[in-house]
Amino acid sequence: MYNGVDHEHWQPVDATALRRALGFAETDYVVGLSAVLRPEKNPVQLIDALARLRAMGLPARALFIGDGEERGAVESRARALGVADRFVISGFQEDVRPFISACDVVALTSFTEAFSLAAIEAMALGRPVVHPAVGGAAEMIHSGHEGWLFPVGDTATLVERLAALADPLARTRMGENARATVVARFSERAMVERYEQLLAELATPRSKSAQLRNRATAH
Repeated sequence: MYNGVDHEHWQPVDATALRRALGFAETDYVVGLSAVLRPEKNPVQLIDALARLRAMGLPARALFIGDGEERGAVESRARALGVADRFVISGFQEDVRPFISACDVVALTSFTEAFSLAAIEAMALGRPVVHPAVGGAAEMIHSGHEGWLFPVGDTATLVERLAALADPLARTRMGENARATVVARFSERAMVERYEQLLAELATPRSKSAQLRNRATAH
């Protein structure tokens, strides 16, 4: 049974002012990661990808929405790769919607995930998601439709997927697909309908069994 989100609450917002306040130019290609910065989230991989994207000539920047014990490792790797001034760590945010909306795409780099609520939230906000092929990722993202999947830990493929989304038309199309998928399959309304269907299916065999028992008793 899938997680559900309130797609009316998780609607795209105008984050132009916030994006500017974070130091991003209108022409920057901002890749976001919304997570607690823990080892299993592997946030350093996004810094590796950022450096490679910039080496390709793309105006890539990164926005880490959250904080955690891996912050130091992220900052250290960024200094080593010469991209220390190309990313922002926002710290923990009570409302992440404007921060996700300030991103052009959202990437997850986790070693392990069950069914990522962060990915669903980003999709609801109309952002394509690049997600490691782990856990329930393939159930929410069809590569080339709502975003892209990549093998866990494979930075080269992550970079390839992110580079493909540097095309504004591609990411707009996939972002629209992502929100439509959430509304159709992962909204709270869809979740309630699935529960109702499941309960109806579970109730049906019991009803038939009761009818058979009643018939047997009558004879």
